[in-house]
Amino acid sequence: MAVIYFVRHGQASFGKKDYDQLSNIGERQSRILGHHLARVGPRLDLMCSGGLVRHDRTAELARDAMGDKRPPLKTHAAFTEYDHVALFRAYLPGFLAREDAGASTLEEILADQRVLERALRHVLRAWMDSQEHDGPPVKSWAEFCDGAIAGLEALLGGLDPRSRIMVVTSGGVITAVLRAVLGLSHLRTLGLALSIYNVSVTQLYTPGPGRFADALLLGYNNITHLEMTGDRDLITFR
Repeated sequence: MAVIYFVRHGQASFGKKDYDQLSNIGERQSRILGHHLARVGPRLDLMCSGGLVRHDRTAELARDAMGDKRPPLKTHAAFTEYDHVALFRAYLPGFLAREDAGASTLEEILADQRVLERALRHVLRAWMDSQEHDGPPVKSWAEFCDGAIAGLEALLGGLDPRSRIMVVTSGGVITAVLRAVLGLSHLRTLGLALSIYNVSVTQLYTPGPGRFADALLLGYNNITHLEMTGDRDLITFR
């Protein structure tokens, strides 16, 4: 069986003009992951990045820290994240129209972490439920999930069936894969989507393309490498 280690990218620059950049903490997290893999991790046959800046930088820093255990690195566009800007444009007006929104503008939402979490939950739930909206068309949740699974099947189809692969991506892709493997409802999927740590490791055993019903989830959201530092500032979701 192939072993796939899904890694969510390091902390990005939330609240900044360009979110798609690692923060200083995100860079530290990525190096710590790489050092941990060099000490105790398996030798990887391949590392894949989803292609966004935060994916590529996380993979680059972790790989450099692995020293002699550095695997080959390639970009795989199927593991990119959903377009959060398009989703907010489509579904945020519905959240702002609620009496309990607690904010009337995007700026007010970004200034309050609790309001932001509620807004994000609303937007993702509306997307997963294919709710109607007045904005431009967006890729559906079903299409996004299908793309992630098709990319994973294509990747596995070109490798030795016993390969060990690390995929550096975002929470949406990891959630889409877990949804397929575990047969989760939208509600349970949403809970996972909002609770994946930065540079966490999720481990999946799979017998190959088209056999996700037989896949085994052997590790989820593991951040032992961060916890061992004793620095709570390194444990982040956003």
